[in-house]
Amino acid sequence: MKIRLLTLLTLASFFSVSLSGQREVMDSILADTTLTGTSYSFCFADAVTGEIIFSHDAERNLSSASVMKLYPTSVALSLLGPCYRYTTSLCLSGEFNSKKGVLDGNVVIAGGGDPALGSEYFPEHYGDVVGTWVQALKDAGVRRVRGRVAAAESIYDFSPAPDGWAWGDLGYYYGAGVYDININDNKYNIYVTGRSEGEAAVIDSTEDYNMGIHITNYLVSSGKSNRSDIFTAPYSTMAWLTGSVPADSSVVLRTSIPDPPAALVGKLDAAMRAAGIDVDGDPSPDRVAFDGNRFVNLAVIASPPLAEIIKVTNHESVNMYAEAIRKHLGYEIQGEGTFSAGSAVIRHFLDSIGCEPYEAVILDGSGLSSNNNISALMTVRLLVHMNNSSCSEAFVSSLPMGAVSGTMKNYFRDELFKGRVVAKTGTITSAKSFAGYFTTNSGRRIAFTTFANGFTVPARKITDNMERVVKEIILKY
Repeated sequence: MKIRLLTLLTLASFFSVSLSGQREVMDSILADTTLTGTSYSFCFADAVTGEIIFSHDAERNLSSASVMKLYPTSVALSLLGPCYRYTTSLCLSGEFNSKKGVLDGNVVIAGGGDPALGSEYFPEHYGDVVGTWVQALKDAGVRRVRGRVAAAESIYDFSPAPDGWAWGDLGYYYGAGVYDININDNKYNIYVTGRSEGEAAVIDSTEDYNMGIHITNYLVSSGKSNRSDIFTAPYSTMAWLTGSVPADSSVVLRTSIPDPPAALVGKLDAAMRAAGIDVDGDPSPDRVAFDGNRFVNLAVIASPPLAEIIKVTNHESVNMYAEAIRKHLGYEIQGEGTFSAGSAVIRHFLDSIGCEPYEAVILDGSGLSSNNNISALMTVRLLVHMNNSSCSEAFVSSLPMGAVSGTMKNYFRDELFKGRVVAKTGTITSAKSFAGYFTTNSGRRIAFTTFANGFTVPARKITDNMERVVKEIILKY
């Protein structure tokens, strides 16, 4: 079956089946002078057989936006499995005198790369992570630490942000970096009040994952729109707020934690002290090595199954999760916790299902970089493969449904699409994309990808045109 699919898809660009309805819609799109300069890459294939039923410039490499998330998520499901779980451990490193309750050493958090630790998406699964650890320490009889709270040496490298990301994105929640120890989706909120027009805005409070970060506030109260900017860098202890927030109103600025391992260490240290556990040393971002064999795993927190994390990744389009999955692929498959190793694993997987090297320029795993370039044909190859794989159910269910869930709530709202379309969306400046599956009136499942780049019209016009093509195929195939 696999050989047949690869053969059909290899020949797809030469023997596409063009249905007249779709061609007419495509011609009308191309004839629209308001869309002059827009580049398209469309591809539609039978999800079971791999037969291409309609395409337009399907081999053209274009910016994919968040459709890129389908690549690390599909490969991780295939290679690690839907039931894979990350672990994060709390350890005692050193000599522990249980009678006196004194640890001559450090309390150490050992990260396993869990991107969802303490996430708001999984509140019932994790509960109060820090509270759980403090209780474990008390249950073990720890009353004094003659060392400090620390993070263990990282299983990853120390480059948390992909090379393709823009500096201006790193301060925002959607530009949060990837670490071996992540917490609260690596973000925290800053609560700001805009005063009278032209006056300085005021920071009312911040969530406590920003401990140790000095925030410089240049915000002005002006207008009715939030035009603020947030600047910080990985491992920095500084953040800057610039621009303006609406006058006479309150806003919440969601920003990235510049050093999540250090933030979690600081939070645990404070909670231990509040619970009556004495700690001699102060918390610091410096990592520590375990002291030979003198360490004990006191508490291990396992993540939800990978399939659940991937469902959130694709439903909510969480950049940090996608990048964490990519880096972890490098760690698990190649023994190297780097983005480049993760990309190499993805590239090898794509090669194995018949994709060509020229069909992709992959600079990140999330689509935040505008310099990614992939083709609709390659993406459809991947979708067909996943539809026929042992991970099909987990992968397809990770995609949000049109007009119903996740990032698809506002798309494919026509009654004809009801219950038929699941897809990953993608949106960045002048780039719009969809990739997923839909079911035709005849009951066939179609794998599809639509890319549009370089447009100057409202994105809604682009998506309306994409939906027109999908509608024709639903009705006529």
